[in-house]
Amino acid sequence: MTESPINWKKLAEEKKKSVDDTIPKEWLLPTELLSKYDETTPVSVLDIPSKFLNESELNITENYNVKELLEQLKIGNLLSIDVIKAFSHRAAIATQLTNCCTELMFESAFERAKFLDDYLIKNGKTIGPLHGLPISLKDSFHIPGFDSTIGYISLINNKDKIFEMSSYAKLLFDLGAIFYVKTNIPQTLMTGDSENNIFGRTLNPNNLTWTAGGSSGGEGALIKMRGSLIGIGTDVAGSIRIPSLCNGVYGFRPTSCRLPTSNQEEPSREVFVDILAVAGPLSIDFETLKLITKETINQKPWNYDPGCLRINYQNSNINKDSTKLKIGILIEDPELPVHPPIKRIINEASKLLINSGHSIEFIKNFPSIDKSWGVAWELFKLDSNSTSFAKLFETNERIIESLKLPGLDAYGQNGPKNIDELIKLKLKVKKLTNDWLKIFENFDVIISPGSPSTAPPHDDYGIAPYTCIWNVVDFPAVIIPFGKANSNIDIDDDSVIYPKKLNNIYAHYNALKYDGGLGAIQVVAPHLEDEKLLDCCEIIDKVLNL
Repeated sequence: MTESPINWKKLAEEKKKSVDDTIPKEWLLPTELLSKYDETTPVSVLDIPSKFLNESELNITENYNVKELLEQLKIGNLLSIDVIKAFSHRAAIATQLTNCCTELMFESAFERAKFLDDYLIKNGKTIGPLHGLPISLKDSFHIPGFDSTIGYISLINNKDKIFEMSSYAKLLFDLGAIFYVKTNIPQTLMTGDSENNIFGRTLNPNNLTWTAGGSSGGEGALIKMRGSLIGIGTDVAGSIRIPSLCNGVYGFRPTSCRLPTSNQEEPSREVFVDILAVAGPLSIDFETLKLITKETINQKPWNYDPGCLRINYQNSNINKDSTKLKIGILIEDPELPVHPPIKRIINEASKLLINSGHSIEFIKNFPSIDKSWGVAWELFKLDSNSTSFAKLFETNERIIESLKLPGLDAYGQNGPKNIDELIKLKLKVKKLTNDWLKIFENFDVIISPGSPSTAPPHDDYGIAPYTCIWNVVDFPAVIIPFGKANSNIDIDDDSVIYPKKLNNIYAHYNALKYDGGLGAIQVVAPHLEDEKLLDCCEIIDKVLNL
C-alpha cells in the first residue's frame, strides 16, 4: 500500500492561520483596508500604523530611540508591559500589511514584561542593561514553544524538538530583552526575496512592489515600520545587509565568531565547511547597532557559544570628535555594472566626507568581485547532498521563483569534488583575503556599493556579489542608508553594456521603475576590526545623515 502524498498547501494554510489567530481581534485591520494592498500596489504603507495606534503607543514607538527607551525603562518612567504592548501592536499592523513576521509571541512577551516590572519594583534595579527592550528575531532563532520553520513545510511543528533558546537569544534574554516576534525569511535562506510557502512574501513598506530583500527580509521591513527598533538577523552572503539597503535601515555583518550563532535552525548541514554564517543586528539607527554589539561582547558571548572568539570589546584609536578618516571609495567592478542612482549616491557621499575634512581616494585596482562571486558559489556548492533543497523535496512543496536565479550557470553548478579541489578553492580565498588586506593598508575603511541598485521588483534581486565578497574574506561590513533614486537625475544609461553571462540580471535599468528607491553605502574594515569599523561608521553616519 503506497503512502498518500503530503498535502503541503493544507499544512501551510493551517500553520499560517494558527499564527494569524494569535493577533488580538482589536488589532486586526479592516478588511476593506487590507484589500487595497498587495505586492502589485506601488505605494508606501509607512503611515498606516499611526492611524490605528493610540497616543501612548505612538509616543512609545515613534519618539524614542533604543538608548532613550532603556533610560526611561530603567528609571520607571515607562513600564515594560506598556512598551512591549505598543511594539507588539505595531508589529501586528506591520505584518498584516507586509507579511514581515512568522511567530507572534505576544502572550509570552507580556508575561516576561510583567516579570521585569515586578523585578524592578522589588529590587530597585534592572535585570540587565537591556531591561524591557523589545527585540525581534529572525525565524531561524530558537525560542522554546515556537516553531523555527525557516520557510520549510517539513519543519512545521518542530517546536516539539526545541528545548532551549539559540545562544544569541539566551544572551540577550539574560541582559533583560523581551522577544515578541520572529520574522520572515526566504525558502532555503539563499535568495534576496523573502518568500516561502507558509507565510508568503514579505513586502517592502516603502513600496509594496519592491523586494524587502533576504534572507533577513522580515527584519528589514518590520524595523522600517518601527514595529521593532532592533532585530537580530544572520548573514552568509548579505542576508543582513541586503534587507537593510532595500528597506532603508542600518545593518551590521560582524567578523565571524564575534557574536553567537549556535543552536539555530539551519537549511544546511550541521557544520559549515563553506562560508561561516554570522549573526548581527539590524536597527532603525546607527547608535543602536553599536550599543547592541558592545553589550553582546561585554556579556562574554563565548560563555553562550563556544565557537565565539574570546576577544573582549576593543577600544579603537578612532576619536569620533577629532579623527579625520582615510577612506577608499570603490564604485563598481566593470564586470558587474552599478546603476546610475548608486553611482551618484556614492559620489555624493564622497563629496560630503571631503567637505568634512576626511581623505578620500577612489580605488582603481582591486580583486575582481565578479570572480569572487564565482569562488563563493563554488563554496556554497560544497554540500553534495544539497540539504537545503532536499528539505523541500520531503514534502514536494513549490520552489519559489527567486531561487531559479538566471545566470548562475556562468559560475558553475558544482563545488569541489575532492580534497585537492577543495584545497585549491581555499587557496583562492586565501589569496583574495591577502590582496584585500594589502589594499586596506592605505585606508581606515572602504566604502563600496551594497548592491548594483536600490530595491528592485520582487524576484529580481538576483546574485549578491557586492555583499558576498566580504563574507568570502570575512571582513566586517555596515550598511548606512543614504540618498534616493531620482528619475529626474538618474536617467536611463543605455551606454552600459551588461555582460551576457549574467543573463541580463543587471540589465534593463529604468529610471522610473527605481524612482524613490532608498540608497545606501556599504562601509567595510579588515578582519576582526569590528570596533574600529563601528567607530568609523559613527563618524560617517553623522556626516551623511545628521
